Amino acid sequence: MEDFSANPFIVLSYVSGPALLTNATSLLLLSTTNRFGRSVDRSRVLAAKLLDPKERAAAPSLERQMHVVRRRIAFMARAMLGLYLSAAMFALATLASIIGAVMAELGLHDVTLAVVALAVVSGLIGFLALVTAAASMVAESRLAMRSVALEAEDVLPGISGS
Repeated sequence: MEDFSANPFIVLSYVSGPALLTNATSLLLLSTTNRFGRSVDRSRVLAAKLLDPKERAAAPSLERQMHVVRRRIAFMARAMLGLYLSAAMFALATLASIIGAVMAELGLHDVTLAVVALAVVSGLIGFLALVTAAASMVAESRLAMRSVALEAEDVLPGISGS
């Protein structure tokens, strides 16, 4: 263990990683939530058009678009779950790191090891949740491009989506 009394800034090196990851995860969560809201709005517009008798001719196209939007919403919901979990785990890792530093300073080495283990496990869970959420958002972004391609095909028939 490090001697924290000699350099109290050592604790910052243990805390800064999880704290920065908490901030980064929160920013990703904010942008994902905004995208989620826009997709929900888009699904409502499509649903209203599908229920409108005047839009019957466009129904097959609207149904395809609605299917893609529903899949996008599902990917974003999974990503938000992962990002919330990730933010919570990184916050827990930060707190455990601070508590571990205090316990080490007090000479409670048995407790310190348990708290350090908690910090490592929660940080690892947070990282895995972040990676999983990022993978979901990659899949959602691909679907967003497909959605744009479907809309372009309706406006300009014969355009390829790839």
